[in-house]
Amino acid sequence: MSDEHELHGATAVEEEEARQRAAEEQPEAEPEAEPEIEAAPAATAEEKFLAALSHFCIVALFPAIIAPLMIWMTERNRAGRSAYVMHHAQQAVLYQVLLVGAIIVLSATVFLSPVALLLALAGVIYGVVGGILACTGRKFNYLWVGEYVKRWTS
Repeated sequence: MSDEHELHGATAVEEEEARQRAAEEQPEAEPEAEPEIEAAPAATAEEKFLAALSHFCIVALFPAIIAPLMIWMTERNRAGRSAYVMHHAQQAVLYQVLLVGAIIVLSATVFLSPVALLLALAGVIYGVVGGILACTGRKFNYLWVGEYVKRWTS
């Protein structure tokens, strides 16, 4: 009761300080975590295989862009489509297009050709890691590309 009396008889500055102290004492609400695309426990071996195949196709570089694109288009038009396969195929298509484009641009100059070779090697390794994780049913998002795909498909 004395707290109420102090608040009513206090000046505006004191009231504001009391509100700030009360706000500091209250725990802040945690931000909601974004739902992540993961293989559901009921994900079939076929879904994991298609998701992994989308990523593994990067080993062939340029012709490989066609395979994840076909997986994505086929899955998009299927009646009981899998969000897991769709997500991984979309990521793989975008990642592979960007990687091949960057390699072509860097290879166009003589001085940056070694950089293009290193980028190609690192890009293939990153794609294989994505394929392994997708095959085991674990979460995988390419850096920057995964976030863009999430926003694009939402």
